[in-house]
Amino acid sequence: MDEYSIHINNRLSILILQDGFSFLVLNELNIPIGFEDFRLETGSSTTELLKLLKSKIDTEFIGNNKIRELEVIYGNPQFSIVPKDYFVESHLPHYLKYSSKLIEGDDFSYDEIPPIQAYTVYIPYININNYLFDAFGSFKFTHLFTGLVKSGYKECSASAEYLKIHVSKDQIYLTAFQNQKLQLANTFSYETPEDFAYYVLFSVEELNFNREQLLIDFTGNFYNFEDNKALEILSTYIRHIQFKNKVDSSEFGRNKAFHEHFNLI
Repeated sequence: MDEYSIHINNRLSILILQDGFSFLVLNELNIPIGFEDFRLETGSSTTELLKLLKSKIDTEFIGNNKIRELEVIYGNPQFSIVPKDYFVESHLPHYLKYSSKLIEGDDFSYDEIPPIQAYTVYIPYININNYLFDAFGSFKFTHLFTGLVKSGYKECSASAEYLKIHVSKDQIYLTAFQNQKLQLANTFSYETPEDFAYYVLFSVEELNFNREQLLIDFTGNFYNFEDNKALEILSTYIRHIQFKNKVDSSEFGRNKAFHEHFNLI
């Protein structure tokens, strides 16, 4: 091993969804140097998800890729945003019991969201966390909505009514702000462009947002293409729509799943 290789410090980011995961390797300049995406059949268990992850990411993978930092992002729907004034660390299950099906053995965690004085409470997958800890050591894990709310808050001053929406293959992650205050954070599953447009427009309607003044920023797997049927529908009702994916010139930029992951870090 030469002297240079000893000091390589690459970073591994793993995005864990209900039906699979992706991993992204970045160098010290935050340039992507490795990316892969893996999906399971709908309804697969966390045990099956762990088995898949073990087959792709192990101690040999970590060593060969000179990984010095690991972060995990959970994109599951078992989460809740809790205002700081109502947050009690010992009560984590209570914040989820009405919106998520809890089972014995569930682990609970939370992330602080300082800009809005709140916390994301969620269920990480304890079997996956334990495996990654054994393979790598201590690492950082967060929920997808923690980062999405933080970035949305930074950008929402552009309009009194603002949506930041991150899109994956079959999920919409939606945050809504009014006068720089978070009004809604929710995720929706969709199958068709009509489903997609319905959930966005329904949220706008329920929030009583002005469709002529509202600004929507999209990131992830959603593009300003002529054959984007969902965009065509939304453009009929929403005047101001922007696309905010980070520019990346790497070979991975042609992979739709890459944008789902890269724009969360």
